[in-house]
Amino acid sequence: MDDLIPATTTQDDVDEDIPVIRANQYILIKMPSGNQKVVTLRPDSLVSLGKFGSFHANDLIGQVFGHSYEIYGRNQIRVTSNWALEEVEETDANNREIFDDSSTQKLSFLDIEKLKEEGMKGELEGKDIIQKMVDSHASFDKKTEFSKAKYIQRKQKKFMKVFTPLRPTMLSVAQYFFVKNPDKVRNMRIDTLSQILSFGNVHANSKLLVVDDTQGLVISAVAERMGGFGTILGIHDGDNHNYDILRYMNFSKHVLDSVTTLPWTKVAKDAAQEPFDYKTEEQLGNMKELDRNGYYRRKRGYEKLQAAKQSLWDGNFDGLIVASQYTAVSILETLLPYLGGSRPIVIYSIHKEALLDACVWMRKSVDCLNPQITESWLRQYQVLPGRTHPEMTTTGGAGYVLTAMRVIDFPTQAAVGMGSRRNKEVDSEDGRSVSSLGTRGTRRGGDRGRRGGWDSGGRGRGGRGVRNAKNRSEQASASALMTKGDDGEPSKRVKLDD
Repeated sequence: MDDLIPATTTQDDVDEDIPVIRANQYILIKMPSGNQKVVTLRPDSLVSLGKFGSFHANDLIGQVFGHSYEIYGRNQIRVTSNWALEEVEETDANNREIFDDSSTQKLSFLDIEKLKEEGMKGELEGKDIIQKMVDSHASFDKKTEFSKAKYIQRKQKKFMKVFTPLRPTMLSVAQYFFVKNPDKVRNMRIDTLSQILSFGNVHANSKLLVVDDTQGLVISAVAERMGGFGTILGIHDGDNHNYDILRYMNFSKHVLDSVTTLPWTKVAKDAAQEPFDYKTEEQLGNMKELDRNGYYRRKRGYEKLQAAKQSLWDGNFDGLIVASQYTAVSILETLLPYLGGSRPIVIYSIHKEALLDACVWMRKSVDCLNPQITESWLRQYQVLPGRTHPEMTTTGGAGYVLTAMRVIDFPTQAAVGMGSRRNKEVDSEDGRSVSSLGTRGTRRGGDRGRRGGWDSGGRGRGGRGVRNAKNRSEQASASALMTKGDDGEPSKRVKLDD
């Protein structure tokens, strides 16, 4: 088993005031159409953006994230302003006199196609094409300022060769995969992912147990939040993990070393395992270099596997986060014993019905407290000068989250008495305080009966208090019977059948 993900950097850019673009790293390119593309900046290579042109990777390496660049000439780039942030003057005009049909544009279809070809060859810049279309528009001057801005924006998306490099963060990467391939991340939206991190109490120096079938989206979010401080144990299918998204985050070796993986087939303590065939120094000296390197690689993988198994069996994890294709109940039955007390349990599923069985199972279990299912809803807003408003369309759903708290049940410890502070602790040997508590409750019930009078049947109205006090006395006496056995070990919990 080799390293989890090859580290693309030796230093985390989280410590930098202004992170810069580095060679051999993944970055997100936001194109004029609004779509995003993941590219790798390899030195001396040419990065293609399709119909928007190409540029040399060396021109972008060393620059800062967030600036907008325009492609011009022969695959050259230059910094340009972001036209989407330009302010629009407010006006009282309206569009009642505008008739938007083919007659308003004097340029024919062939003329526009010719302009496109000149733009693709680099003979004509995008802003010049847009200006010609604006000048030939018969009703452009009659439009409102907002309509003019929208018209120019549509044309810029078609003809301007402007792109913006974005730093791969959990926000940008999660949004990219949710739009491009939501099935890959099990339809997990960024707001749902943030709730999972919040419910899971993810922070530095934690020891977390994660079952991630979202191609590494949850693992990446947890690793980014912890920053390499702590331990993350990922449970996965097959012999090798499939945390593909983890490599897009450009984590350093310090962060990647905090992530360990373990297959489901190795979780059980009684699982069959093949012992490793260790070689002596003499045997290694007689091996070829290629075979010797393979031996060292297998040895590292075996030692990492043993360390991951021991980390799981040691237990006392600070949280359990699940986003899996398997049933939640089967995962809980297997991994819940390794979770520490008063630790959160977070389970995600795209379908609510998949979590209902787990919620019922938690309510019946003495190991889980306060299970509840929540659904998140998100509305995005366009925030531009003079044009801030909620978007008209949004996603219908982003899955459901089941949360609970892990509690430790100790049968030998009895919690008795909600009475006054003068009540003594329960003596597990003879139960004297329990008997006095029950007697006091009986006496209070009898006093209420005498004060309340007698009914026609000759019974006091305080008789109900007497019966309740008697029941409490019997339960407390039964709790007092939980003494040590002959072997010195605590006896099991007493069950009241009557």
